[in-house]
Amino acid sequence: MNKGSKRFIVILCVLIVFCIASISFSAKEGSLLGRVYNVIGTPFQYIQKGFTAVGTSVRKAFSVMTEYSEIKDRIEELQKENDRLQNMENEINKLEDENATLRELLELKGYFENYEMVAANVIAQDVSDWFNEFTIDKGTNDGISNGDVVITADGLVGVVYNCSASAAKVRSIVDEQYILYGRISRSNELVRLRGTSNENYSALLKLDRIADSTDLYIGDEIVTAESGGVYPKGLVLGVVVDIVIDTDSGERYAYVAPAVNFTTVSQLFVLVDNTQEAD
Repeated sequence: MNKGSKRFIVILCVLIVFCIASISFSAKEGSLLGRVYNVIGTPFQYIQKGFTAVGTSVRKAFSVMTEYSEIKDRIEELQKENDRLQNMENEINKLEDENATLRELLELKGYFENYEMVAANVIAQDVSDWFNEFTIDKGTNDGISNGDVVITADGLVGVVYNCSASAAKVRSIVDEQYILYGRISRSNELVRLRGTSNENYSALLKLDRIADSTDLYIGDEIVTAESGGVYPKGLVLGVVVDIVIDTDSGERYAYVAPAVNFTTVSQLFVLVDNTQEAD
């Protein structure tokens, strides 16, 4: 070992001994080194505390930013999950509606024994004529012909009047040209109805030719009557929503809200008479 190294080790040992001695003396109350430490060390304590506080605040800030980022990511995940569940719920509701329609269709098939029910979809709607006409995606290729009755599970829609090979037009019962006979379901009394779509721009039926002896109330259900062999009896037409008495003539008439919602109808059934094919 050279002299320089020996000298460095000696100096290092002296410094270590000095530090140990200083700590020992400073620990004694009233010692000179203790008083010097109190004078010099106290300001440094406040500085150290300041740096410690700043460091703690920085750590907390980074912690909050990290937590915010994690919460934001979690919120986005939950939003995606909520959207997925909402889509599933919509799909389930759609399937439930389709199942309900199919169940009603099976019940209708039992009721219309002499008819084949051809399912069809509305592919066009003449909104300019206020629900007067619909175009469906079935035609003569599917056995449909002019004069066939069109229904939904809710009730009567109208009649096919312009049929092509793969499509057909349906005139709805609210068209002002439409006149048919019905019966008050409660009493079986005969009444006449006609469309009013172009008259008051609403999808209503006007019920007139009411006999003086006929009892009619708001809420009465009106169904089809056997008239001319066009409609099967008992098809629901709608419900009486207003009864009016003409002050000049004393005539009594009423308005009927159709059972079918013409603003939302999308699936229909065409009744094809099997007895005519047999003939």
